[in-house]
Amino acid sequence: MLSFVRSGPKILVIQPRDFQKLKKFIQLNFSCKKIPEDVQTFEDVISEASYDQTVVYMVDNAADNVDGFDIERTMIISEGDNNFFMHSINQGGASEIAYIRKGPRIVIMKVLGDMDGTVRSVSEDFGAMSEPTRQIFHRHSDGTIVCFTRVNINRKVQFEEFYEHAFYTKTHFTEVIDSIDHHGLKYINRNVGSDMWYELTLKIYDEKEAYKIQYDRLTYILDHVGSNLILKEGWSEETRRLFQTVGIYKITLFTHLAPVEIKKILLSLEYLENGERIVDFDVFYNKKRIRWEDVQLPNIRKRSALSLHYRHELYKQLESDVILGLKSMEDYIFASR
Repeated sequence: MLSFVRSGPKILVIQPRDFQKLKKFIQLNFSCKKIPEDVQTFEDVISEASYDQTVVYMVDNAADNVDGFDIERTMIISEGDNNFFMHSINQGGASEIAYIRKGPRIVIMKVLGDMDGTVRSVSEDFGAMSEPTRQIFHRHSDGTIVCFTRVNINRKVQFEEFYEHAFYTKTHFTEVIDSIDHHGLKYINRNVGSDMWYELTLKIYDEKEAYKIQYDRLTYILDHVGSNLILKEGWSEETRRLFQTVGIYKITLFTHLAPVEIKKILLSLEYLENGERIVDFDVFYNKKRIRWEDVQLPNIRKRSALSLHYRHELYKQLESDVILGLKSMEDYIFASR
């Protein structure tokens, strides 16, 4: 589905009694993600943490807003903040904490169309003023910060991919994310021209008739690319050879991606990485079929090679666990043939 909004990582600001003891306790009791050495700012740490992880920042005075950055005092744990609280109390780590507070919760919104108009529309609904995104995390110690981006939010969003302005509100995080989710189409309709939307027809044909796994695989990828709203779907028939009618599964897709971009994605899924073709995906826009030659590159002549090229491009849009999920489905398809 087309994703408009999601949460960012949680933030905990901790004043330890002994920095080294608390850091060692966290390393022994929680799964910690290594922070790349090129991370230079607190904001950039946010790019390294996913929505289900927590950024732990240890400071000399946790009651103050975060000011400055020290990578040695920063950790990313694969737990929510509530789990951190409970486990720290149960395992005796709480005694190493002099003061602890939550940082602002983060909401990330994908924008289509007019960025400034969308930021203005959303911030006005919450009675908030926009602020520079690079400074906003240093100015507030609680509440909710809403950041905006044009990229697919079903993957990790780099901080530089956020728009230069965000806004802060004291409204509770749950209320903010629910409101934006509920009114997402309203914001899009206000700030997107009608020419940015395409209604496409996708057809799935598999001579082995493994339609369920092919459909699941296709929608799995489209969901994670964040490209679509499926309007309707169902069985149909068409003549593929002389006097031979075959069954196909047809999907009507509503998307902001251009038809050729959808064709590239579908072409990347027609072949396995070993070059075996396992399905035929067709894309139609305004009753015209988008052919593989329409997305052909000058230096690639074979359809299978072009599929592999676009598969590598697709991987750049996906998180590693999504790629593993795709390969798992393809292993099943390969083994069943």
